Amino acid sequence: MRLPLCLSHSRSGADVLVALAVPGLELDRVELALLRAGHVIAWRAADHDEVVTQLAQRAPDALLVADHPAVATSAVVGAADLLGVRTCLVALAGAALSPSAARLGVVDVLPLGPEGLDLSALAAPPGGSAMNAPSAPPHALSTETLSTEPLSTEPLSTEPASTEPASREPASTEPASREPASREPASREPASRRSTSAEPISAAPKSAPSASAGPAARRPRTIVVWGPAGAPGRTTVAIGLAAELAARGHAVALIDADTYGGSIAPALGLLDEAPGFAAACRLAGAESLTMGELDRVAQLAEAGTTTPLSVLTGIGRPHRWPELSAGRVAAVLDRCRRWREAIVVDAGFNLESDEELSSDLAAPRRNAATIAALRAADEVVAVGAADPVGLARLLRAHGDLLETAEAARVRVVINRVRASVLGIDPHGQVRQTLQRFAGVRDAVLIENDPDAADRALLTARPVTIAAPRSALSRGIAELADALGFARAPASSAGPRWARRRTG
Repeated sequence: MRLPLCLSHSRSGADVLVALAVPGLELDRVELALLRAGHVIAWRAADHDEVVTQLAQRAPDALLVADHPAVATSAVVGAADLLGVRTCLVALAGAALSPSAARLGVVDVLPLGPEGLDLSALAAPPGGSAMNAPSAPPHALSTETLSTEPLSTEPLSTEPASTEPASREPASTEPASREPASREPASREPASRRSTSAEPISAAPKSAPSASAGPAARRPRTIVVWGPAGAPGRTTVAIGLAAELAARGHAVALIDADTYGGSIAPALGLLDEAPGFAAACRLAGAESLTMGELDRVAQLAEAGTTTPLSVLTGIGRPHRWPELSAGRVAAVLDRCRRWREAIVVDAGFNLESDEELSSDLAAPRRNAATIAALRAADEVVAVGAADPVGLARLLRAHGDLLETAEAARVRVVINRVRASVLGIDPHGQVRQTLQRFAGVRDAVLIENDPDAADRALLTARPVTIAAPRSALSRGIAELADALGFARAPASSAGPRWARRRTG
């Protein structure tokens, strides 16, 4: 795979190959500016399909994409990213990017003003644009090997808080009540690297913390929801758990990291034309991911509280999996721990890593996103279906899961427990099977409740909101209890049955 070139090797840019996706009357002005600067125009495209076709035939050094819905799409940016082509957005000078373009995760913006196109960012390393984008660190993307496993794949939460380097986050980005000032000296990080506006106060809402939660519950925690093949209800549990934690007063981020069939966006009625998680990974690869950028690429979903869920939607097409490399995924999850208190990740089912044994090359790994998420998790929720096939799949994959995640961090959840497929005493049979073949004694069992699951899909809401009194919602609440998250006070927002039971 080609890596993005640092185009600063030639001040004149005479040997730089540039492709244009600038539909409209501004094409002539853009072409004129490029030709005057000595750049070579490889080809031109007017719409999404033409851009993808041209990229497959001839990959340029840089692709200039206008802030236009016909070309500024996630598929175009993703295709360029996979080929190692540097993408630059062409936007009117002084104007904010459109919402769809802002969620693409492109950090290089070329302003188009009355005097023409400003090409200064094109001559700088990737991420050097100053318009509507954060300032880039000294190292360009071309110096990063995407397939490496950085230290961030092991979450910081496994060590005492005092071991975290102060240079990772300036003191001004977190309220004084959350992080002591002595841990984050401002002198370790220049103020120009991360402006105050890039870290909005909304990233840690004052209303999120619960008065009843203990000190351990306030520590940022990453929870990865995993399950074997066969659709055991992993996404339903992940969405419901995220909404339940939000109802208990926590600032929650929900991430779709499934590289085979991400489904959080359609389940919550969100647009997936610009996957937020892929955009965050691109920003992390360019070392430009900030809390402000996370707010920009995330979408909000209803959580039944004053603090909505922040959702990073997943890739809609499985062939885009190389965008989610292990290093990028680990960096995004590490940054999210400073963005929200609880991070719930819906991971893919496949744990295979055979390609690492067959090749010594630093190539992308098909299941890197899932494995990186499991390694970064504080807790892993392993979801299995309560039927002979589902239990067999879970038990077979459980051993592979323990090779990636420690047994102490794994919590088993058996979904859709019912007597119609297991016979008399289904709960007892499930617990006996898990204890006998996997040594699991504390599994959370969730009753089969297809009506509640259907209602959640019909209304595009978490099941804890669509059907708060259902058996499925009670099972998810039990899971949150097992993970150590305290219930919200009876007067707080949350399921009616929970308030009635605790009142």
